[in-house]
Amino acid sequence: MDQKTEIFSQLLRDLEVQLGSRDLTEMVLLSLVDSIKAFSGKGFNSFCKQYEDFTLMIENTEPKFGIFQYYFGILKNEITKNCSISGNDDWRDYAIEVVDKILASTRRQKKKILENAEKIDVEGKTILIHDHSHTVHDILAHLKAKKKKFKVIIAEQDFEKTHDNIERLHGEGIPFMVVPAYMLSHMYENIDMAFYGALTLKDTMHFVMDPGAQSIVAEFYLEKIPVYMFLGTDKFSLWKSKSRGEIFVHKQTKEHKTKPISYERIKYSHDRVPAKYFDKTITNEGIFTPEELKKLFDEKMKSV
Repeated sequence: MDQKTEIFSQLLRDLEVQLGSRDLTEMVLLSLVDSIKAFSGKGFNSFCKQYEDFTLMIENTEPKFGIFQYYFGILKNEITKNCSISGNDDWRDYAIEVVDKILASTRRQKKKILENAEKIDVEGKTILIHDHSHTVHDILAHLKAKKKKFKVIIAEQDFEKTHDNIERLHGEGIPFMVVPAYMLSHMYENIDMAFYGALTLKDTMHFVMDPGAQSIVAEFYLEKIPVYMFLGTDKFSLWKSKSRGEIFVHKQTKEHKTKPISYERIKYSHDRVPAKYFDKTITNEGIFTPEELKKLFDEKMKSV
């Protein structure tokens, strides 16, 4: 990976943590519209060449965001097959129209996921959340707007992510309490289900999720507490995965606060969690059991 792609990859990783992959994709697409309007090169061919370089960089980012690969792949196909469009501004109108259609598509997927989430019976239930999935935030807000009555338990993890969850639920007026993730075994009888989102679904039938998800999801699987995944099909990684390619290790040398002790601290960027641990996966195309999800994934993989 060249330096420019590595810098871009790091930027995407940082922004994904803050925004979520769907909102990040929308932000980049909107930025692309601004770039098309301001492009000072000579005609569509010149733009196509620069866009080709940009998509090559996207294709080589680490990790490969499924949603990025999906939408920018569509955009690349649409733009490159029409690079002969002439005229001063005709190409700009065409390119912006293509981007607008893609933006409409990702918004439709999100809307369908929210609609399908209504089929989950949450009335009077207590829902656990752990990651700070923006999709899960939106679903909880949507269910609250639909007058559903439920409570949320936030499994405490990283300070920033936990407080992001707290702020969003407070802002939506959703009742909640916070419990340290390592104390959840005391709460089994108080939890009816858990909601999760993911970065992507791999061909190995593993979800790439926030760190710490693996242990909680596996714990709930053993305790037979239903766990639901919410994921658009545009986030499927429709390519052959490589071993732990989307997981990054962050190593730091830390100093003890009060004693002259140095130690190494290690953090991992994501967990890989087997899809079989989830009772249902709610997508824009419907609600699927693990077996049905694999069939859906395989069908989409064959069509690529």
